[in-house]
Amino acid sequence: MFKWDMFKRRVYQNCSKRYEVATKLVKPLSLSLLISFIPFTMSTSHAGETTVQAVYKINAPVGSGKFHFASAQSGNRYKMQGSAKFKAFLGFYKWNSSVASNGYIYGYKPRPNIYAFSARSDKKAEAIRMNFSRNGVKKIRAVPPNRPHPKRIAVNKSHLRNVVDPLSAMLAFTDKAPSLTNGTRACNRSIKIFDGRQRFNVTLSFKRKAYAELSNGQSRTAFVCRARYKPLAGHKRKNKAVSYMANSKGLEIWLVPLPKAKMYVPYKIVIPIMIGTATAELASFRISGSKTGNIALAR
Repeated sequence: MFKWDMFKRRVYQNCSKRYEVATKLVKPLSLSLLISFIPFTMSTSHAGETTVQAVYKINAPVGSGKFHFASAQSGNRYKMQGSAKFKAFLGFYKWNSSVASNGYIYGYKPRPNIYAFSARSDKKAEAIRMNFSRNGVKKIRAVPPNRPHPKRIAVNKSHLRNVVDPLSAMLAFTDKAPSLTNGTRACNRSIKIFDGRQRFNVTLSFKRKAYAELSNGQSRTAFVCRARYKPLAGHKRKNKAVSYMANSKGLEIWLVPLPKAKMYVPYKIVIPIMIGTATAELASFRISGSKTGNIALAR
């Protein structure tokens, strides 16, 4: 008689070593880095409340998943939340996470107040909570805690100044008047990010134009931006996966302009990793507000 539970156990054991290697290589594709490459650029000029909802499909060499995002902005106040689900090795490995952030916007720049992140997999769980002051991170609570390591570049006070959390980074790429034709203007952006464990920069520059395929055979012009990931602290020296990401010239983010909504919508994110290429592609997007009306995009 075929014993399904025994079969699953043997397959999982055979995949365990491969999983350990793959997860180390895919580690730069953490939620903090992924959502930092999804910079919704809402303008603060909208009167009343503006809400955004979006879903992205995540595909990687070892598995696939989805990232759900929602935000609300009223005046200079904002709040955002997201959740991600990822499965690998035919569903034998599962990773779920949730993230939330709120704060204020001054001079078209976000000033975070509270950031919270939690994640759970088959083998471990972690949680991070940060409180911000006017100049940067004020307090960090991490489970498991951030323990010193001889190979790890320590995070000091200077790394915590004038930074934003990964979700607030979505608002840090604000543009007052998105352009339909100027790719350099769309992509010329840089932001300092701290996710509770690592401090890094994300910088965009114009690469080329492309067409974003939408539902019903429609297409829109997209600006393809070259993205650079620069780790500064919190990571281990000579980490192969981190070094590969930092030296990669293949990181891209495709931005579709929505002038009426005064924002760019990330259509596609391409992240080369050591075992292939990971992507996050737009599945659905909706914005609603008193100034913008209702605008929806879908693939």
